[in-house]
Amino acid sequence: MEASRDGQWLLGEPGWWNLGKEMPADFRAGELAPPEGWVSSTPRVGNFGWIRQRYRPLAWSLLRPMAWAPVFLVATAFPLAFSGLTPNNQGISLALFASAWALVIIPLLMARNAQPMSDGNILSLPVDWISLGMGAALFPFHILVDARLGWASYSLFWIAYIRTVLRVQEVMKTPPGRFMLPVNPEDWEGEMPEPWELLSESWARRPIASARCPSGRLVMSGVSRGGEEFLALALIHDTGFVLDPFHESLRWDIQLSKFLEKAPPIVGREWPKSFVFSSE
Repeated sequence: MEASRDGQWLLGEPGWWNLGKEMPADFRAGELAPPEGWVSSTPRVGNFGWIRQRYRPLAWSLLRPMAWAPVFLVATAFPLAFSGLTPNNQGISLALFASAWALVIIPLLMARNAQPMSDGNILSLPVDWISLGMGAALFPFHILVDARLGWASYSLFWIAYIRTVLRVQEVMKTPPGRFMLPVNPEDWEGEMPEPWELLSESWARRPIASARCPSGRLVMSGVSRGGEEFLALALIHDTGFVLDPFHESLRWDIQLSKFLEKAPPIVGREWPKSFVFSSE
C-alpha cells in the first residue's frame, strides 16, 4: 500500500484540493523554492536536491468540527437560562459545554498527531487555555455566590473560543509540509554550524538537529520510507504543528530567512524513481 502511494508522497493527494484526478502543480500559491546555495528540485523533475513534501491541509480535519462547536456553546446556556426545561439542567449544560470544547480540542490534537515530526503536549495546542481556565474556575461561584457570575463565566468561554479560532487561523496561514533529501546515512557527519544545536552525532530516525527562531523551531530529522533514508527539514510551530519552512507567509521572520540562507552540510543522492511523479 505504501509503495503504491509513493508517487503522491511529495506532491500530495489531488482530493485535498478538489482537483479530481489532476495531480497538484509542483508549486502552489505562496510556495517558494529554497534560496541560492541549495540544491533543490521538484517532484516531477527528481534528479538531485531537496524537494517539498506537502501534508494534508488542516482545513480538512478542523473546519467542520470547529464550526459546530459554537452551536453547542450556544445551547449550553439554554438549560441554565430556562430552568425546568430538563430533568437535570446542570448536567445537560455540562454535557453540551464538554461537547463544544471536545469539537475544538480533539480534532486539533488528532490533526497534529497525524503530522510526521509534530511535537508538543495538549497544553501547547492553539487553545486559549487562560480564558478557558478562568471561565471554568469562575463557574462554580454562580451557585455559591451569585447567579450572575455564571454569565460572566459563560462570556469567558466565548472569549476563549474566539481567541482559539484566531490562533488556529494563524497556524493555518502557512501550509503544513517539510523538505526532503534522499541521503546515505554514512554521509551524516554530526556537524552543524551555529545557530544549529546538534541533537545526535550519529544518524538516527528522529530529530538530529534544531535551531530556534521567532516562528518556532527549525528541525532536521532522519526519516525512512520504502527502505530509503531521507533527511527532513521542517519548521515546528510553538503549537507543535509542522509548517512549510519556505513559504511567503513567513517572510516576516528575518531570523528564519537567515538560518535558511545556507543549506545543511550534507550531500544527498539521486531521488529514487518510485518517488518521482510521472504523468505517463
